[in-house]
Formats: sequence, structure tokens, C-alpha cells
Amino acid sequence: MKANRKQSKILAITVSLGVAAVITLAYANERTPNAQQQDVQRAKYVAEIAKRWGPQIERRYGMASGDWTNQMMGTFVSSDVSNLRRAASARSFDAMTGALFGGSSAGNLPTNRPLQIGDTENDLVMTPLPPCRIVDTRVAGGILTANTTRSFRGWTTTDFISQGGSSTNCGIPENASVLLANVVAVNTANPTGYLTIYPSNTNQPNAATINFVGSDIANHIALKLCRPGCTNQFTAFSISNTHIVVDVYGYYMEPVATPLDCVVNTETGNLLNLNLINVTSTCPAGYTATGGGCGGPLGLTVASSGPAVDGNGRPTGWTCGLTTSIIGGLLGYEVDATCCRIPGR
Repeated sequence: MKANRKQSKILAITVSLGVAAVITLAYANERTPNAQQQDVQRAKYVAEIAKRWGPQIERRYGMASGDWTNQMMGTFVSSDVSNLRRAASARSFDAMTGALFGGSSAGNLPTNRPLQIGDTENDLVMTPLPPCRIVDTRVAGGILTANTTRSFRGWTTTDFISQGGSSTNCGIPENASVLLANVVAVNTANPTGYLTIYPSNTNQPNAATINFVGSDIANHIALKLCRPGCTNQFTAFSISNTHIVVDVYGYYMEPVATPLDCVVNTETGNLLNLNLINVTSTCPAGYTATGGGCGGPLGLTVASSGPAVDGNGRPTGWTCGLTTSIIGGLLGYEVDATCCRIPGR
């Protein structure tokens, strides 16, 4: 027990130093004091994740947690600090993964639920890519022997040359969730049978990616990948000797955090009597009120301040209940509504 605790402590220290070193090399002479403080927090959260989930990482992926952390280093360095903080405090491995990629873990949500922005595995964004080859066993690796499996990389920071593919990384980001791919069985030995491709961390499914009818048979698929931090991302099984070609032309991943599109709408005027009046600053069409405020000269009294809502309960602006002295009324008032929307067409 003492030895395990000592190893965990050493791992945590090593991870912290590793994250700090990667950030330093990537951003030398570019880090502001605030960014440097975030780097310290980032290293702390990564060490907590590696320490807490090390045993489960070894069971799931068959690799030491230190190796997994090295695989994940690029993702850790680029992750939002708030996502890392939520991931470090997650109560399950799936929740940790969901938080790390900026969403809510699908495994921890009820079966029947409305989608939320960033729901992990439920609200993924597809990014198209120019067609790019990531596997060609005719070029490297050789034929896939009947009734055997072979695992492949679905993303890389360098290239796919070792798999017979492109000399680039095809623009696929680290820990992508799904690849849009065209899979071809080439020079198949037997005219009957099937080929199955599936995530490397799952059991072989009772399903076929390609059913052989002669040779050079292709199929377009959405290829789910093993993640996060797997050594290989997908595995192929064939019931016949065959070569495999995989071309990718897009991927799915959690949406990148996008700043809200916000404007401040201001309503001004004068109070020409001493009675209480309600003044509303209304948001532009398509915007939702997220806050507001009331202001004016000395003598203006704010009796109430709060969101204005429509019949469906949606905040459409900001309302202030105002009273004033005669002098204050002549000098005027100002009602502000902060109005935001999610960017898009």
C-alpha cells in the first residue's frame, strides 16, 4: 500500500512537471503572468486526473497511466482550465472524459433528455476535410490475415506513413470522437464473408462494415474511435484474407467554446412627473436578456429592477421602476439591457 501511494505521488509530480515543460516549450516568451498562473493550475488538475484514474486507465486501455498521460499531453495543454477543473473533480471516468472535452458525460445523463449545447457524444460537430488516406495495407503492414485483428491509429500528431497513409496528419485533431470514412476491402481472397471495423476499446460487434461480394468493395461509415488517450483508436477484423484502405473526409468532435454575441441596449428619457413609471429597454430580435441596470442623476429613485419576460417566460429586456424629483426627472434616466445570443446564422 505504501509503495502504491509513493508511486502515485511520483506520477503526480512527473505529470505536473511534464505539463509545465510542454507549455514552456510551446509558448516560450509569450506567456503573460495570468497565463502562467493558469499553467500552474493546469498542471495541478492533470496530475489529479492521472493519479485518480490511473487504475481504471490500466484496466480499460491496457496501458500504464503514465503512458496514457503522455498520449493525452497535447489535449491537456490545449484544454480550457475550467474544463480541466471539472474533469479533476468528476465522480466517474466517463464524467471526467465528458468534462475534459467541454460537455456533459452522456453516460451520466438520463436516457430521455433534451440535448444541451456540448453534450458529449450527443451534440458533436462535424468538420469536413479534404479526402485523406490514413490506412493502406498494400503500402505498409501487409494483408490482414483471415480471422485475425489489427489495430490502427485514427489520429496522430505527425503522419500515417507507418499505416500506408498520408505523410500528414490529415487535419484530424487529437482525440476526435468519430471519423467520416470510406473503407475499401481490396484483393479479398474469398468472395464471401465480411470485414468489421470498430473502436479498439470495445469488443468485436456482431455487425459487418463490409460484406464481401467479390473484391474491391467499399462502404461509407461513421467510424467511432477509442478515446481518450488510446494507443490505437480502431481495430479491423476480417473473415477472409484482404487488404484494407481507409480514406477520411471529416470528423466529429465536441464544439469549440464560442464567446456569446452580446450587445447593450439603452433606453433614455425624462420623467416629467413624480409618479412611479416602468421603463423597459428591449433586446433586439433573436437576443435574450442576461442582465441589466438602471441609472440617472441625483434624485432618481429605483423602486424595482428586473428582467422583462414574454408570454413564454423568455427574458426579452430589462425593466426599471423609477420615481424622481422634478430636477432629477428633467436631467433624465437610463435603462440598460445586456442582450446575448449564441453566434450563428
